[in-house]
Amino acid sequence: MRSMVRGHRRMLAVVLPLATLSEGVELLMPIVLGLIIDHGVLAGDLRLTVLGALGLIVLRLIGVALWAYTFIQSQKACMFERHRLRVGLTGAVLDPRSRQVRRPAGEVLSIATSDADKASDVLDMLPWVVPSLLTVLAASAYLAVADLWLGLTMLLGIVVMVVVIRVITPTLSARYDDQQSQAAEAAATATDLVHGLRVLQGLGVQSRARASYRRRSQTALRAALVNARYSGISSGLTTLVTGTMLAAVVVLAALRTLDGALSLGVLIAVVGVARYVMGMLQGLSGAPVWWASMSTSARRVRDLYSDLGRTVDDPELGLGILTTLRDDRGEGRGAAEGRREGAGGLHLPKLSVADGEIVALACADAEDADVVIDAVSGQIDAGARVGEQPITPAARLTLRSDLLVEPHVVDLFDGTLREQLATRAPVGSGHDSGDCADSDDDSWADHALHAAGAEDLLRILPDGYDTRILDRGANLSGGQRQRIALARAVAADAPVLVLHDPTTAVDAVTEQNIAEALVAARRRTDRATLLVTRAPALLQAADRVVFMRGGEVLSEGVHTDLMGDEEYWEVVRR
Repeated sequence: MRSMVRGHRRMLAVVLPLATLSEGVELLMPIVLGLIIDHGVLAGDLRLTVLGALGLIVLRLIGVALWAYTFIQSQKACMFERHRLRVGLTGAVLDPRSRQVRRPAGEVLSIATSDADKASDVLDMLPWVVPSLLTVLAASAYLAVADLWLGLTMLLGIVVMVVVIRVITPTLSARYDDQQSQAAEAAATATDLVHGLRVLQGLGVQSRARASYRRRSQTALRAALVNARYSGISSGLTTLVTGTMLAAVVVLAALRTLDGALSLGVLIAVVGVARYVMGMLQGLSGAPVWWASMSTSARRVRDLYSDLGRTVDDPELGLGILTTLRDDRGEGRGAAEGRREGAGGLHLPKLSVADGEIVALACADAEDADVVIDAVSGQIDAGARVGEQPITPAARLTLRSDLLVEPHVVDLFDGTLREQLATRAPVGSGHDSGDCADSDDDSWADHALHAAGAEDLLRILPDGYDTRILDRGANLSGGQRQRIALARAVAADAPVLVLHDPTTAVDAVTEQNIAEALVAARRRTDRATLLVTRAPALLQAADRVVFMRGGEVLSEGVHTDLMGDEEYWEVVRR
């Protein structure tokens, strides 16, 4: 919240005084009316009565104009912060330099949407809470000037309401925190069930899964109902206090008028001021509920940023992420170059892949393959580099336009087949990211599917490139998901491409076709390709094979020559 307020200091410096002036004008209306009645209507002064009526109209117009301006400015700031938090959290989660968090996807989604929205409401609350408090104090001062007992009655009611708010706010905050946590857990359970739907159906435990989600959902519902109950009690108590106080003020003012201590105009002014204060206090009575929800959501957002190793004011998030991605898509330097040139090859301490070369790395131990993938993807600093650029956790984002690492675990999003393939396709490939949904020239996509041995998908999928692929490829088989991910990597046309076991979900015939087409697509003088695999077809198609065990290179050469090595043969045979 401090970050949001600090970022809009200038807006608040203008809006808060104008909003206070707007509320002051509203407070002034009944006071001016009382003066008109005493000195115009009761005194029989027509001229003063008419001028007073015109003055009331002018005051009303000024108040409305000030309110409209401050409302628009505060809403702009609120919407800006809401967008900034959403984009910043999304950027932090997707940024490869962020720390990995052990939170369910549903909980992260809940924080990045619901909590981000509620936290930004502080910029909507301040422009009316602060002016309301000031004008309530000004109204109390006016009543004290009109009659000391009226002012003391108002002050006593305000003190009682502050005590009530101070007592119930911590309870409301704790209840709201529990509600949001339960809602996030329910969302996480729903996300897990959707992602594991095929597995659940295969095991025949759909009913048990539904029961689990039902329990989570009912727990979240109970937490929401408890929170609503406490919010209702809070509103009821504050309304009771303010109603009792203002009724006492009006009754006391009427008695003082009957005693002759107050004039009729002052009585009308007091009733009008009391009515105005009643509206203000009713609005302020909801402040504890608002504050509990905003502070709790802001804390959840802050904690997620902290878990990711980032801060809400990190300048690299949001716009920085979008700028980098735009450059990757060819809208920055890629657009000027058309097609990206070679990056100088890929180099590790015990392995190098030069431009124009396709190298296969066969690891006897799966741990070796994981270490290599972590090194080339920048998860660890192991001395790897692209050309002369080191691959480190801090620098890996800047290498996105030169290096693409396609991991073994396939990650597809919700969108059409064309959109899946176009994620990082450069402009020079004949595809423009801005019109992927209605492109007439899909030759770039045809080429990518051919290289991945996935042309049959155009016959299988009902709408071809316009077929919708569900999140994580839920409507595809494992082999189809893997081939689409491979085609996406080929379509990116990165100068340096690293593939980790890209054919484990396909049969031997398809694997052979992929090996031939993939090598043909990447065999260019300005492209370097590393295949981390033990698939014989890919090993056979590679220019050179490096055999590694325990982090040490045991041998290297072409596949057919290495097959004479019994240890190598034992590792790669099917």
